[in-house]
Amino acid sequence: MAQDVSPNALIATIVLPVFYLAVYADYALSRAQGRRDYEIKDTATSLNVSVLTSVLSVFTIVLRIAIYTFAYQHLALFQWSLDSAWIWLLGLLLYDFTYYWQHRLGHEWHLFWASHVVHHSSDRFNLSTALRVPTVSMNLWTWIFALPLALLGIPPQVFAVAYLLNLLYQFWIHTERVGKLGWFDRCFGSPSNHRVHHAVNDRYLDKNYGGILMLWDRCFGTFVEECEADPPRYGTRAPVRSWDPLWINLDTPVALARQIRAAPRWRDKLRSLWMPPGWVPAGLPSKPEFELSQHQPFDSPLPPGHASYALAHGFLLWPQMVHQLYSGAAFGLWAVLPYGIYLVWTCAALGLLLSPSPARRRLGRWMEGLRLAGSMLLVLLAGQWFVSVVLPPWAIVLIALTAVLSAAALWRIAGADGAPARQQG
Repeated sequence: MAQDVSPNALIATIVLPVFYLAVYADYALSRAQGRRDYEIKDTATSLNVSVLTSVLSVFTIVLRIAIYTFAYQHLALFQWSLDSAWIWLLGLLLYDFTYYWQHRLGHEWHLFWASHVVHHSSDRFNLSTALRVPTVSMNLWTWIFALPLALLGIPPQVFAVAYLLNLLYQFWIHTERVGKLGWFDRCFGSPSNHRVHHAVNDRYLDKNYGGILMLWDRCFGTFVEECEADPPRYGTRAPVRSWDPLWINLDTPVALARQIRAAPRWRDKLRSLWMPPGWVPAGLPSKPEFELSQHQPFDSPLPPGHASYALAHGFLLWPQMVHQLYSGAAFGLWAVLPYGIYLVWTCAALGLLLSPSPARRRLGRWMEGLRLAGSMLLVLLAGQWFVSVVLPPWAIVLIALTAVLSAAALWRIAGADGAPARQQG
């Protein structure tokens, strides 16, 4: 039984394709221009992380919306009419203020950083970086910062639109193509301001948290301008060094858990949750001093074809993710659970193809081969795709043909795995 499709799900199915197409277009243009702001393995990984977290967020975002709606219905101090334009403007302004503190504590508290770090895990800065958002884990705690809006009576519809607009706005500011914008930089989130935010330089560390407005950073002393004499270097001071989308999400939480376990005193075990990420409990070895000169973009040699295959299939993967998001809103979460498992499996397989380890690449090829075979059987035997979508004959032929051609490409790159590995830019 189909349900009403939520406005946000409908908007996502319209906006997300534009974002993903923009990433691939910008990637192609950058390669044609000889720019170095994209790297093929990093770009494929960002898209894998994006699809993986978006698929799983179908299930966790329900929690965030349910908590906000419950708080609004039972705890709101005021009632506002949706007919007033002022409530929409007020909701956007207040959400941007709460986003500043959510974002700031996402850097300053180790527990929150353990999820937010995924967005900073790329040491490149481009449009694909904007899509590397850990929506799954962040939905488990960011609702806390929205509760003041519910108490003030900001309707759930206004909150949802403000959240979406804030998120969509920040896509375009992840680029090195746009230089300084004068007065705009002083007032709003901009590419220059956000390059500062993603940098690991001492000058820039933990600055410019604002989403749409820079007003909050200026008020609370966290605003810094980009300096041409000190160009930003991106990433984190404790890099993941992996192309695996699953491990990128788990690396920092695992490190935090190990620190809590190793801390000698219970007081320090608890303090590890809200102290800054660089803090080390007494009795444990201190972390090595950060040297900017030693901070280099992560790369690893790969046999020919593996990175190109992952990037090409990332292009085929995101439309399915958009379809899964829409279907989840239309048919319910349980109806898209097999679809979600299929997409997570695909992300894991493509991530393994990028591994420096021959054994892990071999596992990735087996997983990918099984996925291709399963896709072909699904459409040939059942005549449909997931969530009971009956396919016309031309679509069945197209999917089967894509699976056959992909299997041939997979066979070819498997043969190349014995060739000398090389760097791919």
